Amino acid sequence: MVQIYKNIALASFFGLMITLICWITLGEHSNNYPTSAFLLIALVPLLFPLRGLLHGKPYTHAWTTFLMLLYFSHGIGEVYSAEGFSLYPSLEILFSGITFIASITFIKLNARMRRNSQKTE
Repeated sequence: MVQIYKNIALASFFGLMITLICWITLGEHSNNYPTSAFLLIALVPLLFPLRGLLHGKPYTHAWTTFLMLLYFSHGIGEVYSAEGFSLYPSLEILFSGITFIASITFIKLNARMRRNSQKTE
C-alpha cells in the first residue's frame, strides 16, 4: 500500500511538471517576459525534491507537501482571475492536490509500517 501512494505522488508530481511546461510553452502569456524565465521560475523549485521522491524518502515527501501548497495557491489564483474555464490552472490544482494528499498518506503509512516492523524485531 505504501508503494501505491508513492507511485501516485510521483505520477501527479510529474503530471504537474508536464502541465506547467505545456502551460508556459503552449498557453497564452505576455510577450514582455521570456518563456525561458517562466520555465525557470516554475520548474526549478520542482527539481529540488525530485531525487528524494524517486527514492521514496519520507522527509522529502514531507517538505514537498509545503511546496505543493505554493502551486495549489497559484492555481487557485489563476482560476479565480480567469474569465472562463482555464484548463492549465485547473490541472495545476488537481495535480498539486493529489501530490499533497498522496505524499501525506505515504508518510503516514510508511511511519506505521516502520513502527510495526520495529515491534516485531
